[in-house]
Amino acid sequence: MRKEKTTAKTDRLGLAGAGSFKSMNFVQSISEEDEQCSQKKNRDFVHVLLFTKKHQTFVTVTDARGNKKTGASAGCLGERKGRSRLSRHAAAATAEHVGRSARKIGLKSVVMKVKGSTYFRKKKKVILSWKEGFQGEEVGVKSPIMYIHDVTQFAHNGCRPPKKRRVQMVPTIFESPFSLDKKQFRKKSDSEGRLD
Repeated sequence: MRKEKTTAKTDRLGLAGAGSFKSMNFVQSISEEDEQCSQKKNRDFVHVLLFTKKHQTFVTVTDARGNKKTGASAGCLGERKGRSRLSRHAAAATAEHVGRSARKIGLKSVVMKVKGSTYFRKKKKVILSWKEGFQGEEVGVKSPIMYIHDVTQFAHNGCRPPKKRRVQMVPTIFESPFSLDKKQFRKKSDSEGRLD
């Protein structure tokens, strides 16, 4: 009795054909396959964020969604404390350390995002040292870096401000008690101009 009701409902809705009810498991299996494929793609595609400041260097490896996988800063290395964090060598050592740990994770393709207002020479050295740390001593290994993107934000003095209002100034006549009337002024100027 119960099966007849379900087939009648599905027939009314047009979901089942010829009086038989088909399970919808195939839709669920398709969605699960899509999730697995997207997880595999996200696992292969990784972002490496290189944030170089004047006094510090941060290197972070994240997946495509932004979840941190591994990372380090110049202060994390044991021998780099105090003023020795500031040098280019400290930045290169940090990047190389993170490159080795990224190789252990098993990355295939990497997008480098470089941020910081330091000179490009320091950024370039950090990128190359990460690549050396990732490849290790193996010869002939293809570089995993797909492209390098500089995401440094520079101040450009802001947006253009709104136009100033142009208000017409209406001249107001200020009558002082010491001012002369026009007639009095003429009489005075005429009398001064004449030579008697």
